[in-house]
Amino acid sequence: MKTRTSIRFMIPLLSGLLLAPALHAMDQDEGQADSYEQEPDAMAEQQDFDDETLEQFADAYVEVGEIHREYSERLQGAEATEDAQELQQEANDEMVEAIQASGLEVQEYSAVAAALERDPEMREQVVGMIEARQ
Repeated sequence: MKTRTSIRFMIPLLSGLLLAPALHAMDQDEGQADSYEQEPDAMAEQQDFDDETLEQFADAYVEVGEIHREYSERLQGAEATEDAQELQQEANDEMVEAIQASGLEVQEYSAVAAALERDPEMREQVVGMIEARQ
């Protein structure tokens, strides 16, 4: 049961971590960054996610969690702020790649994560999928 609870709390955490790199990458086009900030919530409210999308989310979630754990350890050992920033960027890049490798875009991943915060039934379904992968 402890794993189940921790997964529930990590979904919003990891979705938040992924918004930062996507927004940073889009900062070069200010118009896109402004529209992106609203897109995950709008997508989550407008869509019912099919089982395939939820399975892809679960796959990506597990990979992103592993990357997050790996880089958290490495960040603790970083001696300089510059080193820490470089490691954070590497982690963000790897997380984005993991999401895309699962068949989702970062915006879709974030939209599913936002929907999971609002829909306890969907969250239970996805938690079961995640637990099956661990």
